Amino acid sequence: MADVTCIRCGQTRAGLDRAPYPDAMGREIAEKICGSCWEECKRMQVMVINEYRLDLSDTRAQEILEKSIRDFLGIESE
Repeated sequence: MADVTCIRCGQTRAGLDRAPYPDAMGREIAEKICGSCWEECKRMQVMVINEYRLDLSDTRAQEILEKSIRDFLGIESE
């Protein structure tokens, strides 16, 4: 696990062991987000899923969650 300068908190901290998703967004998270901010993001995801009652088998719900992740972490949309 290499150190990264996190784009969310601005600190240089331990990064992730691997990309959290098998796509470009996952790779970008692994390259630009520290482990601490990723843990906060995971807690935020649970809240978003519960608050909006998202069914992640629905493409629209997946888009809502992805937008929430990008907004939370400060990652620009593709």
